[in-house]
Amino acid sequence: MPELAQRLAEFAAHVGGLAGDEHDARDVCERLFRAFGWPDLHAAGAEFDAPSRLAWNRTLLLELHPRGTTLAGQSRRLFEHWQYHTSHPRYVALCDFSELLLYDFATQVREPIDRLALADLPNDHAALTFLLREPRPPVFRSDRVAATREAAAHFAGLFDLLVARGTDRDLARHFTLRCVHALFAAGLGLTPSDRLEQESLASMELSREEQDLLARAADLDWSRVQLPVFGDLFQAAMDPARRHALGVHFTSEADIQRMVLPSLVRPWRERITTADSSERQLALHDELARLRILDPACGSGNILCVAYRELLELEAELLSRLQASPTRSRLSLANLCGIDRDPFAVELARITLQLAEFQARRELGLSPLHPAAQADLRVADALFADWPAADVILGNPPFQAKNNMQREFGPEYLRRLRAAYPQVSGRADYCVYWFRKAHDVLPPGGRAGLVGTNTIRQNESRDGGLGYIVASGTITEAVAAEVWSGDAAVNVSIVNWTRQPDVPGKKFLSWQTGDAAHSPWQTVTVERIGPSLSPATDVSAARSLRINLAAACCYQGQTVGHDGFLVAPADARGMLADAGANAAVLFPYLGGDDLLGRRDGAPSRHVIDFGERDRLTAEAFAAPFARISTTVLPARRRAAAEEQRRNAAVLRAGPNARINRHHAVFLDQWWRLSWRRGEMLAAIAGLARYIACARVTRRPIFEFVGRHIRPSDALVVFALADDYSFGVLQSALHWQWFTARCSTLKRDYRYTSSTVWGAFPWPQAPTAAQVHHIAAAARALRQVRAAEMERHHASRRELYRSLDTPGRTPLRDAHEALDEAVRAAYDLRGDPLRFLLDLNLELAEQERAGHPIVGPGLAALSPSPELQAACASSDCIATA
Repeated sequence: MPELAQRLAEFAAHVGGLAGDEHDARDVCERLFRAFGWPDLHAAGAEFDAPSRLAWNRTLLLELHPRGTTLAGQSRRLFEHWQYHTSHPRYVALCDFSELLLYDFATQVREPIDRLALADLPNDHAALTFLLREPRPPVFRSDRVAATREAAAHFAGLFDLLVARGTDRDLARHFTLRCVHALFAAGLGLTPSDRLEQESLASMELSREEQDLLARAADLDWSRVQLPVFGDLFQAAMDPARRHALGVHFTSEADIQRMVLPSLVRPWRERITTADSSERQLALHDELARLRILDPACGSGNILCVAYRELLELEAELLSRLQASPTRSRLSLANLCGIDRDPFAVELARITLQLAEFQARRELGLSPLHPAAQADLRVADALFADWPAADVILGNPPFQAKNNMQREFGPEYLRRLRAAYPQVSGRADYCVYWFRKAHDVLPPGGRAGLVGTNTIRQNESRDGGLGYIVASGTITEAVAAEVWSGDAAVNVSIVNWTRQPDVPGKKFLSWQTGDAAHSPWQTVTVERIGPSLSPATDVSAARSLRINLAAACCYQGQTVGHDGFLVAPADARGMLADAGANAAVLFPYLGGDDLLGRRDGAPSRHVIDFGERDRLTAEAFAAPFARISTTVLPARRRAAAEEQRRNAAVLRAGPNARINRHHAVFLDQWWRLSWRRGEMLAAIAGLARYIACARVTRRPIFEFVGRHIRPSDALVVFALADDYSFGVLQSALHWQWFTARCSTLKRDYRYTSSTVWGAFPWPQAPTAAQVHHIAAAARALRQVRAAEMERHHASRRELYRSLDTPGRTPLRDAHEALDEAVRAAYDLRGDPLRFLLDLNLELAEQERAGHPIVGPGLAALSPSPELQAACASSDCIATA
């Protein structure tokens, strides 16, 4: 017998002789880990977070119950514990000393991915190989997601074959959908398993290859296919542009439950639990029977499927308390409403819901209802349609960034949208309109749970959506940031709220701490969730300070508009060697990856910048101009022609419509950079150096850059050259303000001149000694940083990753010294963000009253010559 099997046999024999109660839990866990090669639990890094519950890193949560416990009945409670009180370990297990149920809640909530009898472990442990000291990929027997993907893939193949031989796409979609319906129905026992909707087959003559593919699909165990997941994947399969969804993407039930649990299940569960008389229970049943749930972007109906199952379970619990027969069920699909623009998605949702109702009623022992009871599903653009009245609104509106909306939807649609929702900023993301309309149509006390891009908590998107919601409602639970499980490579926020202001009680606020699907989670309970969805002080109410904007210190770098303006080092050397005059239009060009990723932080390219020269003057620089002529000019001609075509379509629809001349302007001056940032160049021209940081970043890394280097638009430029200003900007205080006020690109923070810089309050009355102390600490930090980069042969990005883990380092010590100096200059006490917000509001009020305040930089302090000298140095990134 192999060694692992022998150890598992010994483990099973030992456990079989135990009484199987709480006192044996530690012994069982210890021996299980030893069987898989670990010396003990401590060496494995496993620990108990409850007497009978073991947590092992981010891999396993194992809960033991007395021998004979019905384990399946414990899974829902454990799922909610996993959802709200853990970092979301990959696997969750229930064990009763005889059997082990293994779950992957991130993909499959209701059913375990495997069942293992402990006595059989010596020969049956493929699902547990992740426990080995040198883990191997586990193999599961009940992975319904895998079965669902296989089924969707078969029908994607069938669809492709039909379309390839000339079948109309709509006809091919409807035919495959009828086949899917027949197979699901057979798997659920609604029709004989050997029949495949003969009328559907008769309506289309299939080739041998198509028949074989359909036969393979029919041979699958369709009782194992997950209805909500299949709807997602099947809809993707019918759209080649979304076909990649078959690989990994579907909206998981765990994510759907982040809307369904807080906005439907928990409020109703609490009401059912506290209904202490049959009269109150009957009244609740009446109310539940009238409840309407709406998904205004229903797609294939996956959210409605999950919500309806939960609704039926709530009714089953009520009927149990009433000691009433299941035949008294009063819920039906008529409790559901949905809207979607895609007619095929609505047809798919209708079929999916019919099958899901039969499946759920059979499993819960509820009586079947008359088939005439149907969900109210409508084909419409929800943003321009009347919504059915609903008590609960759940949904995952389309993801579309504000910068892509015109290209995706066209200018006419955008015009209609902004005319219909004038209160929403044109810089808000598309999903914000759904949040706002959902709140407007909710009845008082109604609840909603929607998914949005994580920019809904930032800037104009926040103001138009969540800011509007909290003015008359309460956010009851939210996910601030999550790697979305569905068919979109985005980070999302999930927000649940009620149209009722100031609802008391604890609220759950969660967020995922990494960029991978299985990155760990954090959850906190708070008294209030603000529109920024942050557990920190909400600084969204901060106001812009006129003095910051008037100081003209903060700029975005140059936007070239076309890569033809950028020149590799060898080409740049050639241009400069051939004609020395080319130096007047050829400059070192620093990007964010250069600053953070190169060990010297120096530019890796040059930029051709003809400045404000006219075309004839620019032609005198022969080699640079020739490069622009062959690369930039053709691209700008194409872009302008496409813009003209779009404008013509808009004007045909409305002669007075607003049109864009963006690319036409670029073509008129095609030899010039798109946005040269002349004001920025003028601001740094008189300085020996300027401060820069990456505009999109995860770490606080500011650096001085020599004035002859042109910054790209990947950098934010601060026209300040002194060490005091550098110290304040590099401090943890400024970073906290930055991360609380900025927008994000996925998980990275994006510095914005208006919301971050414009509202940041600078120290108002630092002493000369405090200013000197900040400047000295700033210089020391840069010296330490340079020495550590040299010692470890590291870039700035690589060096700063060392701060992600605990432990003393010279870099951490230098940052802490600088932070202490900056806090002293502010005379800061208490919560930093609360302090900065209060200072911001105080200074804004002083400005409004006409009183002077201190703005950015050393010069704002009217320093003495001695203090200016004490804050001066010369180190900076320079060209090689």
